Amino acid sequence: MKQNAPLSTEAVNPHTARLDKSSALQMARLFNAEDTNAARAVRQAAVAIAQAIECAAETFLAGHKIIFIGAGTSGRLGVLEAAECVPTFGTKPSQIIAIMAGGKKAVFRSVEGAEDNAAQGGKDLLAKAHKGDFVLGLAASGTTPYVLGALHAAQKAGCRTALVSCNPKADIRHASIFVYLPTGPEALSGSTRMKAGSATKMALNAITTGAMARAGKIYGNLMVDVQPTNQKLVRRAVRLISMIAQTDEQTARKLLNAAGKNVKTAIVMHRKKLTLPQAEALLKKHRGFLAEVLHDN
Repeated sequence: MKQNAPLSTEAVNPHTARLDKSSALQMARLFNAEDTNAARAVRQAAVAIAQAIECAAETFLAGHKIIFIGAGTSGRLGVLEAAECVPTFGTKPSQIIAIMAGGKKAVFRSVEGAEDNAAQGGKDLLAKAHKGDFVLGLAASGTTPYVLGALHAAQKAGCRTALVSCNPKADIRHASIFVYLPTGPEALSGSTRMKAGSATKMALNAITTGAMARAGKIYGNLMVDVQPTNQKLVRRAVRLISMIAQTDEQTARKLLNAAGKNVKTAIVMHRKKLTLPQAEALLKKHRGFLAEVLHDN
């Protein structure tokens, strides 16, 4: 790559060259037209995403951590992904984590220069990572020093690594998996919070959801490890129990309470006519895979 050659995400988009002269409706349509490229980019990265799913699942089942690390928009997307896994899949907050250039305060307000410090990226990563963990670097440009420094440190520490980027010429020297999302130039040149961010979020959704499916955190396409921590999620948990255990809502609610708010345990207790300890033991025997438990004779 030439020294001054623009990154693909920094190039000027010819389709939105007159953005400042456009009406609000024209802008809305232009943005949407460009956003369709995000889904297309994720589809083109399916093979690499599948590799990341397998790696994340193996890491999780082995008791190691999945770690997202990034700066700016990419880093914030990693924080969001890690946070969402806890209520959705019942993971421990320490199992899937995110590291943000500039620390927690950078989630809410930009910390200028934080992304340029490769050494700090390595230091922050090593404070959290251990051999066997899976580290996913998030950098739309594929050149962010903080992220590259973290991946280098991760690889040296015996972690498995991946880079999620929208740049075909990203620095992948320290990434075993390269999830390349070909989103092209942004509607607003360089603003990767737009379709590059959307594509990154879609890819991360696919990776975590796929990994948790492979790790026994779903049944069919149902989120049976949901944590019923609010009224909406309690209603969802009751519906799941009622559906899978084939019982009425009142019984499902009683089962949920009897099972210590654990959906899968409640289902097993009812379907297998087991006590709470017996249901928990059977789930543990099958590593939490509800389908295996329900077919265990």
